[in-house]
Amino acid sequence: MWSLTACSNEAEEKLPLVQVASEQNLSTIALPDITRQPVRLTVARVVNPRFKKLSDLQINKILLRSQQMVKQYFDIEIEFSEFETLSIKDVFKHLDPQVVTERRGEIVDIDLIDEQAREVMQQALFKTLSNYSGNRQNVIDYAQPYLLQPEIRQKDFIGLSYALVDTLVSRLGYWKTQRASDGESVFDSNGYHEWVWWDSLGYSDLAYDVMITNQLVASAEYYAMDVHSSIRGGITAGTTTYNKNTALNAYVYIMVYPMINDSSLLTTLRQDESYSDDQIINYSAALLTHELGHLLLHLGHPFGNNSCIMSPTVMLNYRDWYDKLDAERCAIGSSSEMKPGAASITFNRSW
Repeated sequence: MWSLTACSNEAEEKLPLVQVASEQNLSTIALPDITRQPVRLTVARVVNPRFKKLSDLQINKILLRSQQMVKQYFDIEIEFSEFETLSIKDVFKHLDPQVVTERRGEIVDIDLIDEQAREVMQQALFKTLSNYSGNRQNVIDYAQPYLLQPEIRQKDFIGLSYALVDTLVSRLGYWKTQRASDGESVFDSNGYHEWVWWDSLGYSDLAYDVMITNQLVASAEYYAMDVHSSIRGGITAGTTTYNKNTALNAYVYIMVYPMINDSSLLTTLRQDESYSDDQIINYSAALLTHELGHLLLHLGHPFGNNSCIMSPTVMLNYRDWYDKLDAERCAIGSSSEMKPGAASITFNRSW
């Protein structure tokens, strides 16, 4: 996922939209100049002690594999810093109080979802889907088999957005039943699982280009929700979003919780009971490479091209996604979504 807007010039069905606070006073960051290579990226590992975590060796192998894949898929030389390890508690202390105040209302309380909340969520999803109007049928086909009621065929983005809300709300409820290694719910009052706060860290004083976390990020919002996170039940495995403190004016996070934890729910989403060490490294590196395509080139999501590293993973089936990747069948410039600048990373200039 990314906190940005894909470009399209094609007409789409219309629906009145409500603008939330985060979408006011928006500006777009410039496509970065990456002619001087290798592009150096600073890295932090963000650890929640309640969950399983990657070893130092695994982190270093993921970074090395991603470095290779960025060259393979994008022909860009990158160099990662040695990673720093940060506690999630300390990271979230950096959130800007003004941003927290203004964005708290953009988090959906999953215990209090009424019809009005569903309507606002539907409008947020419809707005995101409208950005894919040039690739409408491929987006519908991507989501259709994984909707809560897949037998009801969706014909347009209005219907799909309602179906995605139903799917997201139902499956997000599953995570409330999941337990961390300490026996407590994976969701707690700290809000570390809320995507809004990960989308807001760039307004703090943190200056990392890449964050790799073992924290589960699964939530619902009143803005920027996307099709792939919705069919998973609000799981956002990675995001590229604004960061005022980095040279690229953005940062990425990936979360490896689905790679290193095992449960019946994850087995269903992954279609694998567990992953080997090599699978964890390769799939995490591919996920990071996907986000770096957003970060370095502002690439979009070419739905329908299952060979493309920039196509979002279906559910959490990383094995199927990774095994189909083919750089030659998804070259830079090969489609509108694979053109540099296809998507725009936005930020609120008043924050």
